[in-house]
Parts: sequence; structure tokens; C-alpha cells
Amino acid sequence: LNANQRLILGEISVSKNENITQILSKINKEDKVPLSTLKLNTNILKNLGLVTFGTNSHFQAANLTELGHEILFILRGEENE
Repeated sequence: LNANQRLILGEISVSKNENITQILSKINKEDKVPLSTLKLNTNILKNLGLVTFGTNSHFQAANLTELGHEILFILRGEENE
């Protein structure tokens, strides 16, 4: 996973009932990553089965899947080595 994908996973893991748009807007403002880049990487994460989120017409809080939690756990372990 690239740095932006790791950043998105981390933000989703600490979000509290936020939709994906809110999370990506926060990353965009704090880390100055273009929204288009974040959206592309979020769709990649969803296609890999690491995250779930709703659509414009159907609200669903963004969440990590079980696999997403496991991957994030492994990545955080690597960062601490």
C-alpha cells in the first residue's frame, strides 16, 4: 500500500461515525493531499476489500473491514521497527 492508502486507513480507523467525504476532507486540509488522489486511493482500498463506505444517496459511516484492521495492525508494527 502507498503512503496515501496507509493515511486513509489510519484516519478511518479513528473516525467516529463519519462518512468517507468527511474523512477525505479532513486529510485534504491537514495533509494537503488532493481530493482526487484521495478518492482514487479510497476506491482502490474498497476494491481490495479493506474499507466499506456508503454512496452519495446512501449514508454509511466509513469503516475498516476485518482484513483492513489486520493490514493496518501489520503496517503499524512495521512502522515501530
